[in-house]
Amino acid sequence: MKIFITGGSGFVGISLIKELVKGQHEIYCLARSEKAIQLINNLGANPVSGNLLAVQEFKNKLKGIDAIVHSGAKIKFVGDLDEFYGVNVKATRELIDSAIEAKVKKFIYISAAAIALDGKPLIEITEEYQPKSMIKSNYLKSKLLAESEILKRNKEIQVIILRPPVVWGEGMGIMNEFRNTITKIGFPTIGDPLHHLATCHIQNLITAILLSLKNNEANGVFLVNDNEKVEVREFMRKLIKGYTMEMGNLRIPKKMALLTANFLEFIWKTFSLKGNPPMTSIIVHIMGNEFSIDDTKARRILGYKPTLSVEEGLHQLSQARK
Repeated sequence: MKIFITGGSGFVGISLIKELVKGQHEIYCLARSEKAIQLINNLGANPVSGNLLAVQEFKNKLKGIDAIVHSGAKIKFVGDLDEFYGVNVKATRELIDSAIEAKVKKFIYISAAAIALDGKPLIEITEEYQPKSMIKSNYLKSKLLAESEILKRNKEIQVIILRPPVVWGEGMGIMNEFRNTITKIGFPTIGDPLHHLATCHIQNLITAILLSLKNNEANGVFLVNDNEKVEVREFMRKLIKGYTMEMGNLRIPKKMALLTANFLEFIWKTFSLKGNPPMTSIIVHIMGNEFSIDDTKARRILGYKPTLSVEEGLHQLSQARK
């Protein structure tokens, strides 16, 4: 199978390439920098020089491709919608239109279960759940708009949208981004430390992608996760420890955490600061409420089943640094 990947130098993309090169596939990955080109070459895939902001410049490379895995996106927790729209919405629309024009058979999009967040506890939600009012997040809004663009075209091309919750494992860029903050003050427990957090180990997400590549009938949106009830504080403590840091004992009520996050986001936006604030409203809503999902649809239609348990994933993480 000839597979075209966007976001090939990111957390999901790197893990996907490592798995796909084990099979008989021709893998092509969009790369926007020399560093990304070198990385993709080293992984054993074929780099395609280009940028999601200029799909027309590489659309001819889609001829002969069997499937596209679109994991490339602007991932940032603060910013105006315009900042996300070009890469996350407009580029997605142009990419799937170019795929249809090139007669690509399948379009797999990596979305996010967090688009269902509405500030309230979410328990065993399904793909049909629609929040009355999404939390204020232009990143998540752009992901939802991208989904809409893709689903409009599901009669012209096979479309599979995967919605994982918190994707974790070796290679999480966000852990390195927040390393200085966590090292200095720890990572706070927000609200009830015993409520449950929906998670998806990177290996389980890759399993879902591989099943999607094999399935020629499935169409639509699929939630995927580790399918385990994990308590947020205990999971985060072990995850952070796996990255050789300590979580600490700081606890913050959700309302106070949200006020702090909103203030920090205002500062970051006002002064155009780089990266993400040390606390953001998305993190508060994910960590501060019960959040669990039902992946029955993915199990029934895709044949999805987690291949790695949470305990096994945490063990791998700790072993990687010994």
